[in-house]
Amino acid sequence: MSRLILGHTTNHSIKIWVRGSARWPYAFLDVLDSADQKTAPTHVALTLEEEFFTHVVEWKGLSANNAYRVKVAYGKDKKSTEDERVRDAYTEGNFRTFPEADNGAAFTFMLGSCNLHSLGFIEKPDRAWMQVSSLAKHNEARFMIHAGDQIYADIPLKPQASLEHYRDKYLDAWDDCTPARKALTELPHYMILDDHEIINNFDNDLTAGNVDYQGLARVAMKVYWEFQHSHNPHATAAGFHYHYDFSYGQTQFFVMDTRYYRASGSGQMIDPVQEKALLKWLSAHKDALKFIVTSVPFVTEVKTPEADKWCDPAYDGQRGRILSHILSHGISKVVFLTGDMHSALMATLDFTDAAGSTARIYELMSSPINQITPDLPMEKQFIPSLTRKLKNGFMIHSQIDKSSFFGKNSNLMAIEVPGDGTVQYRIYRTTKSSNIPVKTGSFTP
Repeated sequence: MSRLILGHTTNHSIKIWVRGSARWPYAFLDVLDSADQKTAPTHVALTLEEEFFTHVVEWKGLSANNAYRVKVAYGKDKKSTEDERVRDAYTEGNFRTFPEADNGAAFTFMLGSCNLHSLGFIEKPDRAWMQVSSLAKHNEARFMIHAGDQIYADIPLKPQASLEHYRDKYLDAWDDCTPARKALTELPHYMILDDHEIINNFDNDLTAGNVDYQGLARVAMKVYWEFQHSHNPHATAAGFHYHYDFSYGQTQFFVMDTRYYRASGSGQMIDPVQEKALLKWLSAHKDALKFIVTSVPFVTEVKTPEADKWCDPAYDGQRGRILSHILSHGISKVVFLTGDMHSALMATLDFTDAAGSTARIYELMSSPINQITPDLPMEKQFIPSLTRKLKNGFMIHSQIDKSSFFGKNSNLMAIEVPGDGTVQYRIYRTTKSSNIPVKTGSFTP
């Protein structure tokens, strides 16, 4: 029936996502402080008859860095009394607002992607999501980033261009998995799509077979908005754009949409509106620690990119423009966050222009939360070390830190920003009940 997701959080607000049902189409929402006192406004009553009974409230007026509790109940109508309302499992949540913008204190967040859920008894996601909860609590994580493939709309069968098909996949991934429902109420969650929210390797230039790719995309993105994007930060661009940015204290985050506007034939991984926004954001936060979320790897070289990764020559132009902007504007402390590849690792990219100026960026990868793909050696999927020239003349050198590589399914990464200039990461299994990381590392971006 009903569900709750904690979304975008600031130093004074939070986005709260709820979903009711035809049977219980009204929601009653309260946010309580650490003293269990209700915050204004109290008893927000929501009508849930549109958007598949989903609704998002942005609750404002909260205090920075404070603990709060969310409570949701459901009723038959807006006049339902307390006694007439019902509560489903995991319709209470807990969160802490973010600190003030000048706060440089240490914090930790979780990174994951690729949540296989559609194979029933073969590979249930329950164990993985129990670990997500445990690891977030163990690491005192302030939020979690989901870097793509939160659903698999095309497994086990090709998707249909119907709202029901895509909505059923979200219900299968989250509603039918009780531990996932629990985890989504325990800390704020930030999400971005990758291909399996639409169809495998989605690209606006795809023409293979008799698939109506545009029809699928229109339906899939409507449901993506209902379940994921509605509780993300507001997009600053007009129209249908899904990239966004947010901050935690002094640390900045930009979340790319590398899928909806992708057109490999014209070398476009992200559309011009998003590219302009990214470059502007990079300049605005030139000296701050910056994380850029990309659903497919930006730094890491993949053996068979197939026009689906940043390292494919199709995207050399756009990739080169981003690197050129970083170098020419003296932008530092850039770390990409990604998933997709069903492995976890840390990699670096050194790049040099014709004048000999050089810079370095970093990438952290964590994927999958839950999957059944085999444990492959690094060399089967990646080129561990590669030097080559981009179309703009830049020489790039991509290098995977071999000691960081973890290819065993499935995993989740905790990323810590200690406040001393370093970034630390810890990689955990999600199919084992252990809070001991299988890999750890740190670097100074």
